[in-house]
Amino acid sequence: MKSVSVFLLLLYVSVNSWAQSEEEIQNEIEIESFNYQCGTDSARGIEFKYCYRKSSATNNDDIVYFFHGLYGSEKSWHRQFWGTWFIQKWWYFRGYQPRVVSISFGPKWLLVNNKKYPLLPLFTQEIMPMMEKRMGGLRRGKRHVIGQSMGGFNATQIALRNPGMFSRVALLCPAITHIGPYDSEKDIHKYVARTGAKLRLVKKMLNISRSIFLNKQDWDLHNPFNLLKKYNSSKRAKFYLSTGMIDGYGFQEGSKDFYDMAHGKSFLSRWVPVPGGHCNFNRKNTAYFIMGD
Repeated sequence: MKSVSVFLLLLYVSVNSWAQSEEEIQNEIEIESFNYQCGTDSARGIEFKYCYRKSSATNNDDIVYFFHGLYGSEKSWHRQFWGTWFIQKWWYFRGYQPRVVSISFGPKWLLVNNKKYPLLPLFTQEIMPMMEKRMGGLRRGKRHVIGQSMGGFNATQIALRNPGMFSRVALLCPAITHIGPYDSEKDIHKYVARTGAKLRLVKKMLNISRSIFLNKQDWDLHNPFNLLKKYNSSKRAKFYLSTGMIDGYGFQEGSKDFYDMAHGKSFLSRWVPVPGGHCNFNRKNTAYFIMGD
């Protein structure tokens, strides 16, 4: 009887959430923003922006890191109503209120480690300890990471290069592809034909990548498939991937292949394709995955 009551409550809240007016949505977002402490800081001379959930609005020791997508910001997590905000709503329904922290170096950035952008060691050695200290330390909780689109690529970098740092990794329409910034025009057109991606979006993605990765060798060192292939630690995070099957960047191909490779290397992984384009993903299953369900 109790389970039926809970189901009906969740159904009622879910239906009413979708029926909200634009004004009601904005009001809800503004109210939720009061639960976050946001600001600007710097480490090793590099400025970054952050938002983290205040302790008064949490009931769990877990820390969830969120990496936003292209043109997003440190506020994307709690302001993206039709996207990540619904993950948090499902958590509310289940009584799970972890500490959430979102970091941004700007609208376009990748968590890499090269001479031009040494962001990954900066993040793990300086920014993470700084933010976790402000949130009271990890305590008995676990670290998880959610990456969306560009942020999905960033999540692969930090998770695969730091075994044991994160327990669960959710990659939402992640920027994982079999095409790189130094591939030929012929390879690019083959990718577009194979995946159904839009050429202008693919070229935009590759232009951004070309501005970050110094050369093909640098790209190969950061290619998520290469990192996964070379991964040899016994510490394995759980991976979850969810992508729209007509993604404009063609990310559905890379997501599925990443899942297959991770599964083949004994990572506990889950692949949840959904209808739609970029950046569609399954909100409810993502929320439950991070919770451990």
